[in-house]
Amino acid sequence: MIPASAPPGELAQQAMGAYQRGDLTAAAEGFRAATNGYALVGDEAAAAEAANNLCVALLQADRPQEALACVQGTPAVFERLNDPARTAQAHGNTGSALEGCGRHAEAEASYLRSLDSFRQVGDREGEALILQRLSQVRLRQGQPFEALAAMQSSLEVAPRGGLVRRWTRRLLSLPIRLFSK
Repeated sequence: MIPASAPPGELAQQAMGAYQRGDLTAAAEGFRAATNGYALVGDEAAAAEAANNLCVALLQADRPQEALACVQGTPAVFERLNDPARTAQAHGNTGSALEGCGRHAEAEASYLRSLDSFRQVGDREGEALILQRLSQVRLRQGQPFEALAAMQSSLEVAPRGGLVRRWTRRLLSLPIRLFSK
């Protein structure tokens, strides 16, 4: 149990520790308390950051409705603060929550906004991760070729190299070559 009377920064640290230990209930309680604490002292950016961390903990705990409720509005906070890196993360978290709620078209739109922001800051790892999520949501929408293209794009921008990546890229390009003949 994380004491709600602690300063918000301490609450966020304790919540992160709980998250890293796999105690998602304590992590969610701590991030929620940190979000509220930061809001009380008027630190909008830190409150939005804690809300995004809360969203991740709730998604991990399979509570997507709650995750969506806490993360809505955070992308706008980071956009207003001209912070494209955290805007990208917030849109990505919103997309994951929407996807968890079965709202695939809205999740796709949120992932696309996240992708734009990751590209703006040159975060290739973030871009690859969002492309993978986009591939998954497009597959759930019954768009297998679009899903394949997004996954192939994620492999193209992924910062890691190696034999598995090259082999997977070749494997994914096979259906495209077959259908383009």
